[in-house]
Amino acid sequence: MNMFKNLLANFRYFSTKPNVHQTEAFNELAEMWWNDKGILRILHTLNDLRVNWITTQLIKTGTIQKTVDKSTTLKGISVLDVGCGGGILTEPLSRLGGDITGLDCNVEMIKIATSRMQDKNVPNLRYILSAIEEYSTDNKNKYDVVVASETIEHVNEQDVFLKCCVECLKPGGSIFITTNSKSQCSKFLFITLLEDILSALPKGTHEYDMFIDIEEAKNLLRKEKCDVTFSSGIIYSPFNNRWYWIKNPYILHYGLHAIKSS
Repeated sequence: MNMFKNLLANFRYFSTKPNVHQTEAFNELAEMWWNDKGILRILHTLNDLRVNWITTQLIKTGTIQKTVDKSTTLKGISVLDVGCGGGILTEPLSRLGGDITGLDCNVEMIKIATSRMQDKNVPNLRYILSAIEEYSTDNKNKYDVVVASETIEHVNEQDVFLKCCVECLKPGGSIFITTNSKSQCSKFLFITLLEDILSALPKGTHEYDMFIDIEEAKNLLRKEKCDVTFSSGIIYSPFNNRWYWIKNPYILHYGLHAIKSS
């Protein structure tokens, strides 16, 4: 407990009400966050797709060079993982050698993430307790990469959220987004099945009205002067616990990559 008090004393904590809807539900998920055999294994498995996707896109844009040694893939690159939770994606990104910051406004998630960070002694990784809306005020044009993976569907004012994410990007920097499609298939899987029928997730983890259509997400990015360079659907197979890219972004899930105008 003393370790957490000391760690949290060094965080910039903002008292403004965060632009997030399901804080209580996430608190219920805290204990199972790093159980890669439990229901959140679908998030752990998603790393196989999204880490490779992020690095591949950065190579294509010339932001990084392809390396044999994966521990240096993101060397010299600053990354902000917005809505990092307990660090499921943040940790793997830190192993690629970049300067990684995980940002979340949920204190329980930050406790989980920092505990693991201290155990692993990762010098290029830090976690900050804050909402992006407040954090962006003093951190404009700071990061080469901003990642908002499985986050925007939990945000009330999505236009404000994306505006603040883009503000943290350097001109020419990349933003990566993955989220639920606004479809009946997505609603059935994440709400009806996982929450209502199986009770595998706490009720209220997802709100269908907060799922964002891919075209709307693209328009919000363009409004912030970002050029969308990649958009594709993502599908999950429960038979082998793997995620795959598909052409249709309207079925279950999708990913977007955009570049901030110079």
